[in-house]
Amino acid sequence: MAFRTHELGRLSFKEVEMAAKENPVLLIPLGTVEQHGPHLPVNSDNMVAGFVANAIAPETGALVAPAVNYGCSDVFRNFAGTISLSHDTLAQLLEEICEGYVKSGFRRIVFVNNHGGNEIVVERTARTMKARHGMLIGSIYPWALGYALMKDQYADVPRQYGHGGEPETSAMLAMFPEDVVLDLRETGVLSGVDGWAVEGYSKVSIPGQPVPGTVYFDSDELAANGVTGDGTEASEAVGQVWIDRITGFASDFVREYDARTREADWATA
Repeated sequence: MAFRTHELGRLSFKEVEMAAKENPVLLIPLGTVEQHGPHLPVNSDNMVAGFVANAIAPETGALVAPAVNYGCSDVFRNFAGTISLSHDTLAQLLEEICEGYVKSGFRRIVFVNNHGGNEIVVERTARTMKARHGMLIGSIYPWALGYALMKDQYADVPRQYGHGGEPETSAMLAMFPEDVVLDLRETGVLSGVDGWAVEGYSKVSIPGQPVPGTVYFDSDELAANGVTGDGTEASEAVGQVWIDRITGFASDFVREYDARTREADWATA
């Protein structure tokens, strides 16, 4: 398939009609607006989702839909610049967006969702669309892929990994260096609250037990500067490894999704 551009939003409605007849995979970037520490932009999740989607589209034959730039970020709600939608609001938005693309002739959708707080809503949307139309929707989560695929790049993963730490800072240095304010960079650790020994924003140690329990804190109760992890050793070189590995996985995923869904009854109806 060859389109004038892989960005659906730059096509005319006639071009969209013609593109839909080719039954392409449609990538929908999804993120949120939230704090990422003192040194990274509040738009980081959206910037990275768009970067990954636009990087893999030309080599997979996919189209990239206009992004959904707001999501569910209640955990960071007390930091300036964080905008959080309710689950119901985001679910309604995503369902109506998907229905609009179905009406335009698109059936094969993959979200490039770059925010953990959206995952439950993406699944809800995917299952709703499957029940209505038989569609099998996919999802790619770049930040989570980075945590999984970058461990060999770090000497001390537990200390360096985290929100506003690594590999986020290196990745942003490689993709958007002009938006990383290194002079404001800080490290961060999770601090206990009211005697709880915390392991994450919603995970706490339980004495005598090998697995954590779950309670729900606001992030500023645990990390006043918004950072968990250490990005002081971040580098553009490590960020380039992040780009290569995450776009490599994402491209392979889209190719596999394409191969397994292209001739499906629900995709050709």
